[in-house]
Amino acid sequence: MEKNSRPLALFDFDGTLIKGDSIIAFLRFARHLKALPGKEYARVLFHSLRYLCGMETDAQSKNEALRFLKYLSPERKYALERAFAEEVLLPRVYPEGREALKRLKEAGHILLLVSASTENYMQFIAPALGFDGLLCTAINENGEIGPNCKGEEKVKRIRAWLEAEGIEADFAASHAYGDSKSDLPMLNLCGKGYWVNPPKSLLKKHPEMQLLSWKSKKNP
Repeated sequence: MEKNSRPLALFDFDGTLIKGDSIIAFLRFARHLKALPGKEYARVLFHSLRYLCGMETDAQSKNEALRFLKYLSPERKYALERAFAEEVLLPRVYPEGREALKRLKEAGHILLLVSASTENYMQFIAPALGFDGLLCTAINENGEIGPNCKGEEKVKRIRAWLEAEGIEADFAASHAYGDSKSDLPMLNLCGKGYWVNPPKSLLKKHPEMQLLSWKSKKNP
């Protein structure tokens, strides 16, 4: 380790710290609370189908999915996003993920949550889990997103954050956790990379990554 350098612990969120996709869960939550009108919900489903057929990019589909937020008052929007984070997402975090965060924090690692999910609800997740920084997809008051924080964009954001904070990272001693191909650049950045519940195809192509099988906590 270089003098004054710090090891990092980099975590993806969707599929890594929780099972499944948070934006889909957010839309369902908004629909359940009647914050997402039926007409808007139908439009979201249409654009989701276009994405699955390869007719839209991930970023385009995400923009369309979150457009309904511009129709909400700031107060209702804030309440919706916070309630979703606290009532839906935090209870779904894998117990093993929480344990890894605690262990690495105690070992002196800088914890960064690096996710393609949007900051409107991720802003409540990062501090609740003890992260030192949040790097995710920006979103404005109209539901329009900035650069999608995935793939090489994750590495770009990590390096920019370190420079802004004046931190020298010890990447060789750092840990990174992900579940998909888009997390690979982040995993390759660190000396210790972990697949969390990945598809078998990734295991075959990248056996150098350690495998972790995290499971949701069963209800009593």
